[in-house]
Amino acid sequence: MPIYTDPTARIDIVLDADKDMENPPTFIYRPLNGREWRKVAEAYDTLQSGKVDGMVAQLDAIYTTVAIGLKDWRNMFDPDTGEPIPFNINDVDLLLNPIEASTDLMVKILGAQTPTHDDKKKSELQVASEPG
Repeated sequence: MPIYTDPTARIDIVLDADKDMENPPTFIYRPLNGREWRKVAEAYDTLQSGKVDGMVAQLDAIYTTVAIGLKDWRNMFDPDTGEPIPFNINDVDLLLNPIEASTDLMVKILGAQTPTHDDKKKSELQVASEPG
């Protein structure tokens, strides 16, 4: 089965700054298809080359791109209240500054698109245990 068509496949991505935490903030992606890979790669290349005019356009490109394939997150907490931040794909820019999004998360999205056997087993267990 192609990984993109596997409904249980999930890829956990942790930012470099958080990798040594016991329960790090984690972005949960589904595998990207070829067109989505191309969109992420094109945005990354364009941003690296400086071909995007204006800061607002650059920010829009960054946050639109890191939202591709994003399905959920965990261990994201409001710094003022300590309460969990509920998943909302439109709030990625509330969690990440542009540097984290463009030089860490975007690179990891491209580099982590094949889940390991353990990742796939975890996903299968999570789907099996979800109410439904």
